[in-house]
Amino acid sequence: MPINKEVWTDIIKEQPIQQDDFLNESEDLSALVEYNTLHLAEAGVEPEVFIDNDTYPVGIVAREDVPKDIMLHTLDTKNTVVRNVEQMEMSYDKMKSVVRGHSNALLRRRRALAAYNWCPLQDGEFTPVLVTTGELVNGRRRLTFDDLDLLEAKFEALEVDLSQLRLALTTEHKADLKAENRKLYKECMKDGKIGNFQVYTYPHLPLFDTTTGKKQAFGSAKGENSAMASIAWIKTEVMRATGDTDVFHREKDPEARGDILGYQQRFTALPLRNKYIGAIYSGK
Repeated sequence: MPINKEVWTDIIKEQPIQQDDFLNESEDLSALVEYNTLHLAEAGVEPEVFIDNDTYPVGIVAREDVPKDIMLHTLDTKNTVVRNVEQMEMSYDKMKSVVRGHSNALLRRRRALAAYNWCPLQDGEFTPVLVTTGELVNGRRRLTFDDLDLLEAKFEALEVDLSQLRLALTTEHKADLKAENRKLYKECMKDGKIGNFQVYTYPHLPLFDTTTGKKQAFGSAKGENSAMASIAWIKTEVMRATGDTDVFHREKDPEARGDILGYQQRFTALPLRNKYIGAIYSGK
């Protein structure tokens, strides 16, 4: 089947993010991308507020905003060959199925990048990172509802809009909450919320080194002192952006005896100010 570059590129672009996908819980800045670069600025400090002021003239100060240029990551899929004989013998459109596979692979990679980047490196003034305090089972401490209450309190102390609070649980942490109180968990999840957290589950969240309390490198292997973290964030404080999507193809390749294609997509997902993101990982 001949490769129509425009059609196959559009299929990738039009692949929607699922309604229950945590990627939706961010500011989509794709419209601001120019030449696969985002041009942003971090607002300067807020003005001082006087109470019952009787000193005039009132002081004047300029706000110094910090410009930020963000280059989008380049995501490349490994090429796939659709052999001519397969196309002739298959009862379905294999090329369309292959394109769908590339689309799903790109989406999984975008999720993994977002989950990693929306997680702080370590505990800080505006980036709370906690350790679970539950029962020690199989070498790790379970997550408890009290742990989540404390994490929410950390965000509340930062005077953020709690209606924008989001949480992505690891599959183990989700199981911990069910084990602690299945009835309470089920009741909370009727509207998808635990406290003020809008809750999601994702199996590929960042790893922390339990000896240093720091986030491990992206894609690093799980070691003896590793623990996967559930992550929390304020929706309006994180972003995602998609740039160009291109298909690379070679039709009727004489060596492969078929059509070869692969995709390249520009994407990034980051905290806007490196503030108001948090995590909780299992203690040992």
